[in-house]
Amino acid sequence: MSMRDYELFIFDWDGTLSTSMMIVRVSNLLRMRYRREHILKHKEDYIANAGRKIKSIERADVFYSKLYDIYSRFAKPSLKPGAMELLEELRKQGKKVAIFSDSQSYRLMLEARTLGIVEKVDFILSASSIDSYKPDPSGLMLIAKKYRKNMKKCLYIGDMPSDIATAKFAGMDSCALGDGLSAYGRLKEVKPDYIFRNTRALLKEISY
Repeated sequence: MSMRDYELFIFDWDGTLSTSMMIVRVSNLLRMRYRREHILKHKEDYIANAGRKIKSIERADVFYSKLYDIYSRFAKPSLKPGAMELLEELRKQGKKVAIFSDSQSYRLMLEARTLGIVEKVDFILSASSIDSYKPDPSGLMLIAKKYRKNMKKCLYIGDMPSDIATAKFAGMDSCALGDGLSAYGRLKEVKPDYIFRNTRALLKEISY
C-alpha cells in the first residue's frame, strides 16, 4: 500500500512532531505502560476494552500545569526538522491530519499553539481528555470514527514501541520514526508497517 493511499494521518506529539523537553523524556521512560513486557502481557485486555471507557472529562491538573509553567521558562519545545513541511504537504494532498498524544491536554494545546501547529491539523486529542492512555487504542478509534474513516485507511505515526502497539490494537497501520524517544533498532523489533530514520525521510516518501 502506498503512503498516498491513506486518508487519515494521525501523529504522536512528543518525539514525533516535537523534540520534547527533558522532563517529558524522563517521565516517559519511567511509565510502566510503555514497557514492551507490560504491553504484551495486557494486549488482549487493551483490545477487548478499547472504546468502552471513553469519557469526556477534560480535567485540569493544577499541579502539573504549575510545574510545566516553571520548567518552560528555562526550556522551550521546538518542532523536529521537517515536521511543519510534512504537515503542510499532507494538507496540500487533501489528507485529514490529527494528533493523538498522552501529553496532558494543557501542555499539548499550549505547545501546539506556540509552535503554530493548531492551524496545520484538523484535530488534536489528548489522552487525558478521554482518560484512555496508550497503548489503549480508544483515542485512535475515536478519531477514525469522527472522520468516518476505515481503519485500513488510517496511519498512526509515532516514535515509541507503545505507539506501534496502540496502532496495532486499533487495527490501523503504523509508522515509526527513529529520531525520537526510542532508538531505531528498538522500533524495528516491534515491526511497524513503515519505519524511517527521521521526519525528513518520511516527508520525502510522502512527497514522492
